[in-house]
Amino acid sequence: MKNKISSVLSIIICILMVFAIIGTFAALTADRVYTPEFLLSQAEKTNTCENAYNSLMKRFQDNYSISGIPAEVYEKSFTPEWMKEAIKEKIRSSYENYEAVIDCTAAEENITEYFENYAREEHVIKDEIYENKLAESVSYAQKTALNAADIYSFDVMKRAGITDKLSSGMTVVRKCIPACIAALIVLFIALIFLGSSAYWTGTALFSSGLLLLIPSAVVRAENLIQKFSLKDYTTYTLVTGTLGSLNNFVFTAGCILVGTGAVLIALHCIILRIKENRETKEN
Repeated sequence: MKNKISSVLSIIICILMVFAIIGTFAALTADRVYTPEFLLSQAEKTNTCENAYNSLMKRFQDNYSISGIPAEVYEKSFTPEWMKEAIKEKIRSSYENYEAVIDCTAAEENITEYFENYAREEHVIKDEIYENKLAESVSYAQKTALNAADIYSFDVMKRAGITDKLSSGMTVVRKCIPACIAALIVLFIALIFLGSSAYWTGTALFSSGLLLLIPSAVVRAENLIQKFSLKDYTTYTLVTGTLGSLNNFVFTAGCILVGTGAVLIALHCIILRIKENRETKEN
């Protein structure tokens, strides 16, 4: 009767441990992902800075028939280095909750110079229409460039209130991490008192690993991430690259948990077999 009660309690604790392991993993992963360092590293891995810059220049070229400003003027105003620093500033300012400070004075200077040269060559009078057109062109260039640098659409999320909700949610998640770890420790100690801690801990790890491994393996096998359809190439490469990295991380974690669990179960079986052999010899 005592063994049956112990087995039932061990099963219950094992199930609770699976939830605790998954919860701890999810919280730690969210804490790792919700950092400017992670987003910056993903931008570098997916060549997002280069893609965003090329996309910006193409947009300016396509707008030539409307603006009348050659792409060379924009190329002098916004360099690849500018785009890289602007993206970094957008990400950091969003996480640290301050207004991004991005220097766009080069655009104003170069566009103003182009307008003045054009006015001098074509004998254009610098009247109110001229000044309005100049201000409109500078504003368009700066706004378009800043939007291109906002690769994670932080401005859109901020206006929709999503950024504040994410920050509040992550505050709760980070507070839950110690609780999840403490729960794992308590459950493990409980298994030690009940006996067969290696077997049930291994079972919990193995089961948790499968819950992570199987979905991520399906995503990899079916190439589901690459089947995403996004119009903008920069957004597509960034989203699919980031999701691919996360899926690989989950897959690796699942393999580690399954492997560790299998080892613990195997050790339990070996130790149990040794004990049985000793008891047989003694009898």
